Amino acid sequence: MKKTASALVLAGSLAFFGAGAANAVENYPAPVPGGVSDATVAPGATVSFSGTGFTPGEAIRIDVDYDNAPVVVPGAGVNGVIILAELINTFTTNADAQGGFSTDITLGEAGTYTLTATGLESGKVVTAVVSVDPSFAEGASSGGSDNDGDLADTGADSAMLLWGAAGIVAVGAGVASVAVARRKNA
Repeated sequence: MKKTASALVLAGSLAFFGAGAANAVENYPAPVPGGVSDATVAPGATVSFSGTGFTPGEAIRIDVDYDNAPVVVPGAGVNGVIILAELINTFTTNADAQGGFSTDITLGEAGTYTLTATGLESGKVVTAVVSVDPSFAEGASSGGSDNDGDLADTGADSAMLLWGAAGIVAVGAGVASVAVARRKNA
């Protein structure tokens, strides 16, 4: 009985920690932050998005995602708010002789935009986040780049906790079935 319980505990632990490792692999390698002329702008403003490290002359796909307002998606199995991103623009540009690029992007309505540049040959990914704030329409401005949102996700999330709970339930079911089988045989 002790060997069986030990084996079940070991299997449950592997299921729990394996889910954490799978979650970590999903988010790596982390995207490389790109540069934007302004991290917060007024609606209708144009920002300059740039990055380096691409193959010289390489074609680069630029994706502009608009992070919509939070919504609850029924039937998704998640108790909470899900932020849906909408791809609003995709275009290509080419890297210069040094492997860099710079392109101007006009952002319309208020919200948060994620700019992603992907090298079509190298696979290199560069990202930047821009916030469009209506209060900046009155002439306020902010310089610099804010890339805190581009950090890799290293914490636990709900998927890891769900897999861990499933592992614990599986261990409990295994222990119960072994106990019942032993009582029937005795």
